[in-house]
Amino acid sequence: MRFTSVLLLILLTICPAWAQSASSTNAPPRALPVSAADLATPLAVPGGVNVHWFGHGFVYLTSSVGIRAAIDPFGPATVHYKFPQHLGADFVLVSDEAEDHCGADLIFENPLIFRSVMAVGLQRANGIPFHGISLQKDPSGEGGANTAFSLTFDGVTFGYLGRISRPLNSQEKIQLGHVDVLFLPVGLNTLSVAELNQVVSDLSAKIIIPINYKTNLSGDLPLRSLDDYLSATKLPIRRISSDEIVVTRATLPEQPTLYLLKSP
Repeated sequence: MRFTSVLLLILLTICPAWAQSASSTNAPPRALPVSAADLATPLAVPGGVNVHWFGHGFVYLTSSVGIRAAIDPFGPATVHYKFPQHLGADFVLVSDEAEDHCGADLIFENPLIFRSVMAVGLQRANGIPFHGISLQKDPSGEGGANTAFSLTFDGVTFGYLGRISRPLNSQEKIQLGHVDVLFLPVGLNTLSVAELNQVVSDLSAKIIIPINYKTNLSGDLPLRSLDDYLSATKLPIRRISSDEIVVTRATLPEQPTLYLLKSP
């Protein structure tokens, strides 16, 4: 009887501590702190696609569920735009192997990388289908292969032309198809302004975002300035006070419109 009483006393002593430990184990985990670097990373945008232009030909897309695509990140030797620190992506598309377009190795988080001629054809990355189209080479024989891209995020189709050197032929038009948003390299002197505008018409683009034009950060590249392009085009213009916008199908303009993002 005395042994039983002692055992009962011991159980009554340890049970509250055990119960408290079990309750602590089952409690919801505390939220992890968010660092300044986390806050600086482009985030998913509910219901739309975040389009960020880092300068020159470097475009960065983030879908509404957070899938990130980097297109033609520039290298450090040719242009002088600031490369974003510790920028991660799920996949990278590289149109050509010129140093100012092929800085894929600077992207963090070990993304899938699709390089120029190896990216031609119907492809898929992180569940996102895209099409790589081999465009005609420069008739002068200068420059290497160039791959254009068509990819769709959240029902919006984006077109990227890389370093296009000739107007689109009938096969290229079919392969690229209709695009909603076109990144237009307006600074490339291989095409006239009239030919660039014809490409816009060929692809039925609604939002045209000028890229790859001359700025004080373009180094010695022989590029046309944005003003030179604008002075010879009749497309309506919408000026954006940021280097990024959010695009949804519902916000596409009725007529083709130039969206001038702020140069980084």
